[in-house]
Amino acid sequence: MRVVFLTSGEKGGHGRSPAETIRIREIEAKAAARVLGVESVEFWHEPDGDVCASGALVARLGDLLRQWRPQVIYVPHDQEMHPDHRAACRLVRRAVNMAFPRIHRPTVMQFEVWTPLQGIDHIVDVSRYMKVKMAAIRAYRSQCAVMRLDEAILGLNRYRGEMHSWPGGDYAEVFTIWRKT
Repeated sequence: MRVVFLTSGEKGGHGRSPAETIRIREIEAKAAARVLGVESVEFWHEPDGDVCASGALVARLGDLLRQWRPQVIYVPHDQEMHPDHRAACRLVRRAVNMAFPRIHRPTVMQFEVWTPLQGIDHIVDVSRYMKVKMAAIRAYRSQCAVMRLDEAILGLNRYRGEMHSWPGGDYAEVFTIWRKT
């Protein structure tokens, strides 16, 4: 598994300087990646709050995707309230369209971060992974200190498990699947 962080969250330092926030966020991201067994983490340092699916960025991601040849790509869904999350979705869509012929495109799974999904195409019982998932989220100590993201995700996954994973496990993640057009 490989991860690209488009930004390093420099505007989300809650009183810290952008440079200090970048340093902390990247250390935390790497710690979370180790918990999850991610083999590669890249930081592209796009401007926090102002990510744009520019031609240059689309080409960069397209080149990387051709090199990696993923079968599945995960990206925040296109209705997320955070503008960078919506831009990431546009970026992935354009890069996949550019990099792959229609019949060989990877599956793009869109997930929820700040904004719950309204339409659900795929449900995954994640009950047996919750301890690891919580450890990865809690690796983002600077963010969890300001907002209990760990508890919010635990609650959301519990709700998804109760409402959508029946008769599955107690916790679930939900996705929309980008249709290959």
